[in-house]
Amino acid sequence: MEFVAIDFETDDEGRPWQLGVARFLDGKLAETRDWRFADGNVLEKWEEIYGLLRDRTLVAHNLACERTILTRLAPLTRLGPWADTLKIARKRYPGLESYELGALCAAFGCVPEMAGRTWHDGLYDAVACGMLYEKIA
Repeated sequence: MEFVAIDFETDDEGRPWQLGVARFLDGKLAETRDWRFADGNVLEKWEEIYGLLRDRTLVAHNLACERTILTRLAPLTRLGPWADTLKIARKRYPGLESYELGALCAAFGCVPEMAGRTWHDGLYDAVACGMLYEKIA
């Protein structure tokens, strides 16, 4: 199975300043990419980003943010299918104390170890989301 986990980080006005992408293949992390955008200008890197996203299942934690940003960037582009680790966790594991990405990763033993990165870094969160998806999907 192949899928791509994504995570945008945004500023206070909702403009994306970072995108992390983690491609998983047959249960293993196969590729990571990280972009930072000046003034939220994702379109400068769109062809590169689209090349990693197209024709793949996209995974995000509370995917509304990621899907909204991608829809604004390329409104006529169909991406997905999508999987939301937040919705999956809530459905399969009702009654957990927290459904935040970090809490779920800790609970399921899939907190990534990435030098110089931690929560709320787009690449770190994308990798964590993909690892969580592997555990709960």
